[in-house]
Amino acid sequence: MQTRDGVKQRRQQKIKSLLERQPSAAQTEDIFPEPADSYNRAFIYPDERDELDPEALWKTNPNPWASWGGDRGNFDKRSFIKGPELSNNNEPPHNRKRNSFLKELQWKLAIALLMFAAVWAIFRYDTEWTLQGQALVKQALTDEIDFTAAAAWYRETFAGAPSFIPIFEEEPQTAIGADGTVKLPIVSPLPDGSLVRTFAELLNGIELAGTSEEQVVAAETGRVLQLTDQDESGSTIVIQHANHRVTVYGKLGQTEVQVNDWVEAGDPIGKLLKSEGMEPSLLYFAVKQNDQYIDPVDVIPID
Repeated sequence: MQTRDGVKQRRQQKIKSLLERQPSAAQTEDIFPEPADSYNRAFIYPDERDELDPEALWKTNPNPWASWGGDRGNFDKRSFIKGPELSNNNEPPHNRKRNSFLKELQWKLAIALLMFAAVWAIFRYDTEWTLQGQALVKQALTDEIDFTAAAAWYRETFAGAPSFIPIFEEEPQTAIGADGTVKLPIVSPLPDGSLVRTFAELLNGIELAGTSEEQVVAAETGRVLQLTDQDESGSTIVIQHANHRVTVYGKLGQTEVQVNDWVEAGDPIGKLLKSEGMEPSLLYFAVKQNDQYIDPVDVIPID
């Protein structure tokens, strides 16, 4: 509040000083062709330049924050003056390209002169190492290049399609159509089991017959969702799969997984109950799609 009152007071003092120092209309017309009010708005008296309004300084400063350092008391009015551009990169683009081309030409000319001087020195003096150099230069200038060998090497090294990319292999392969969906492997929970009760009879699954304590595997990749304790009818395992599909395995005598275990298609998850004599052991198997029981035979390869 004190800052706001101070700014307001300084404005009032400035308006008062301008009104007191305002020249007459006749003097204004003789000295300045513009109207008097325009002159008063634009003219700043010399003795007022050192006492400018901080708000006016802030608004006219192109970068006001640059005038405040770590210590806010160090206020520098000179920071309001925008310095000239110190960059000397004012050459036109075509001049810069021309200069770069001349520099490159000078370097190439210098290298060519050095090479010429080296060859001249080799043929100027007869020493052991210069004689070897003379022979190499003469051979390079007189012998013909064996283009046949070079062409054979190029053909063996670079010719043909790259073999490490399957599409460029020489052996053609039959095209396989794709429907854009990911298909995971699906197996029968009892690979050697036989169907004894159908979905039409149970309305919520099927029954497969297997040997006593036969291994039961996961029909599809998924996560173990539920595992019930064993009772007279055995244990039950529920596995959650992709695409909102769930498989249920009942009448198990032994389980080999825990809740939240991740299983792949074909991984063992338990065993059937132990049967008496030659009686087969039964597996209850159900498939739910979107919370609706469906016939497992329609989605699982069961013989």
